[in-house]
Amino acid sequence: MRTGVDGAGLTRRSLVGRAATLGLGALTGPTAFAPWAFAAAPARPKTVEDGFITIAMSGAMPGTGMKDGAPMGTDADMVAAIAKRLGLGVKPALMAWSATIEAVKTGRADIMCGDMGWSKARANALLLTDAIYYDSNYITMKKGRSAGAYIDVSDLAGHRVGTGNGYDYVPDLKKVPNIDLKLYDNDDACLRDLEAGRIDYAVLDGTTIAYVLLQNPDAELKQVPITPNTQYPALSGKGRAVMGMNMENTDLFDAVDAGVKWLWASKTNAACLARYGLSNPDYMVPAPTDPRIGVDRSAAGAILGPAAHQPKDYSSFFA
Repeated sequence: MRTGVDGAGLTRRSLVGRAATLGLGALTGPTAFAPWAFAAAPARPKTVEDGFITIAMSGAMPGTGMKDGAPMGTDADMVAAIAKRLGLGVKPALMAWSATIEAVKTGRADIMCGDMGWSKARANALLLTDAIYYDSNYITMKKGRSAGAYIDVSDLAGHRVGTGNGYDYVPDLKKVPNIDLKLYDNDDACLRDLEAGRIDYAVLDGTTIAYVLLQNPDAELKQVPITPNTQYPALSGKGRAVMGMNMENTDLFDAVDAGVKWLWASKTNAACLARYGLSNPDYMVPAPTDPRIGVDRSAAGAILGPAAHQPKDYSSFFA
């Protein structure tokens, strides 16, 4: 998951290229609005280009990509599903990941997405939707290796474990006792060593590996999510994938966020994920705690902080 303000996932493009060949209480006051305090049914929200939602996207699959000039990918498909309900089409604005926030802030695009993790810094820069799915870190291993629905960090003891330089969970891996940790300059080399039996486990970007395995159904590899462990929060914690919009376009945000609620109710988000290989039910399981509370959401779901406003009710578009 992309967790920095503008940092891309490590070697995500190289992996996808390979696939082609292989607790605060509710706040009150002017900065908090109760989620039930809706206005009358509004008109369709305004967008950068009339009739379309323009998506600022890097094209890094499986979150966002292009096919025949149209956006595709887990997150892009979710935007398209919401847009259709609003009577809108979608258009891609392809750019470097580091440029997407500024494109939305300056009005050159309506929305940014692509396995974008929630962070306090992003919440201070953009209007961020409710979570569209939840990311865990996964252990990649050979299909023949025994494992349950989850794997515990302690199960790595006594084994050779590979990962990529630069991942935010490397410090956690270095703390795990009795493992032989090998760091790789690129994830392709790590996967090759796993396939060849030179390492036993690999800890790499979960969504990207899921997409690689979808493109390579004969690969003798599988993924298993890691059981949450407070001793290793970066390694075993869960992230929240969100979409970001301009703080001045609260109408579009309210409409899209209503659409996110519909994604969950209709299980459209799960279908979009499964389409690109992300079929593990763990993507639909929230983390036990929510770092957004007190930052951009109250415990009751009200919008807080610089993006606080009284939401309009767009639920009729998703009935």
